[in-house]
Amino acid sequence: VIVVANVVGGGMRSITFVQAFQYWLKRTAVALPALVLTIHFAGDNRDVDQAVPPTVTETTTVDITVDVVVQVAEPLPAVVTGEIDGRPTAGTVLLAPGQHELGAGTELVLEAGSPVPVVAGAPSHNDTWATPGAGLGAGGDHPLFQVYSLMLATFLGTMGLPHVLVRFYTNPDGRAARMTSLAVLALLGLFYLFPTLLGVFARLYVPQLLITGRSDAAVLLLPGSVLSGWGGQLLAALVASGAIAAFLSTSSGLLVTVAGVLSTDVLRGRIRDFRIAAVLAGAVPLLLALSVTSLDLSRSVGQVFAIAASTLCPRLVLGIWWRGLTAAGAAAGMVLGGVVAGGAALFAVLVRFDPSAAGGWPAVLSAYPAAVSVPLAFLTMVVVSLATRKRVPADVGSTFSRMHAPERLGMGRDRELGAFGDRRSSQ
Repeated sequence: VIVVANVVGGGMRSITFVQAFQYWLKRTAVALPALVLTIHFAGDNRDVDQAVPPTVTETTTVDITVDVVVQVAEPLPAVVTGEIDGRPTAGTVLLAPGQHELGAGTELVLEAGSPVPVVAGAPSHNDTWATPGAGLGAGGDHPLFQVYSLMLATFLGTMGLPHVLVRFYTNPDGRAARMTSLAVLALLGLFYLFPTLLGVFARLYVPQLLITGRSDAAVLLLPGSVLSGWGGQLLAALVASGAIAAFLSTSSGLLVTVAGVLSTDVLRGRIRDFRIAAVLAGAVPLLLALSVTSLDLSRSVGQVFAIAASTLCPRLVLGIWWRGLTAAGAAAGMVLGGVVAGGAALFAVLVRFDPSAAGGWPAVLSAYPAAVSVPLAFLTMVVVSLATRKRVPADVGSTFSRMHAPERLGMGRDRELGAFGDRRSSQ
């Protein structure tokens, strides 16, 4: 609702300034706690590579909000109030090594020094959590495939995100667009240093989150778990404000993009049409979000990047650097890549795989489809374009010259001024 109100009352340029402020807010919100926790860790004498199961340092109460299957590495005494393995339980029990199902509403109390039960599929020992793919969950039999597929999705998906592409419309020329890209990459690289630190500290200081698998809450709970009193509360509040700013920033960019497309391609392109489109474009995901509140954000983000990497990214790369791309080839590749990546994401939501089951390929392909969908989209565009090579526009050479020639030659500007003059003459 807040995002829709901002977009309706502003516009692309206004939202750009708002997003700039939100970036600085969320970077401060993640950097300051990371630096404070780094100082705390330096005097804590903890070893991140210690080859033992994660343990709690003080008596810890864990509330189980959803049914979850955990794995126990060694006999574990705990005070349980609720349901274990389908049986009502109240009092001290000894959890045997293996897997146990904890019912929703169960309260688990662990004494100081107790090893933490880990949600099934997550690494339970500190000597494996940092290895490639060890923390990716489902499909754990193929960790390297998961890592490279996720890298392919995030690297190429960023290029194809529509709310990223639309920002280039606010740059006056190609040079400004390239400088903007360079500055954004530098700022993002700096920003992503801090979540890595916070992830390491969360493994050390809030291991109880491994019981529920709700790792999304780690950054929010970490400051208050490490620092007692008002200091930890202030840092936690700062992190929460940064998280909200991040959600608002991304949502604003997406809403501006969708509203712009709807207002110009479906409606008549007036300012009033943009505002109507913004309301409609914001209402649909709001209704859908109410039905998917239990999805793991870390998984769904990777799948969204995979869809972007399988659709707009191949179209951009081939459209800019290959003269042989045709409209039919671009459309076929985007449709097939979107169907494969989007279908995999939908399949992962509808079908719940057991990470411990033998043969994890269906699970890993549905959760991390980019390694298949991205090459398939590129190949489809090339093959269909070669089959329809007669449809390559006759002026593709001059178009490529305008795209790749230095701005100082004025080739693109002359074309734009000529078109502007033709429009004025026709009027």
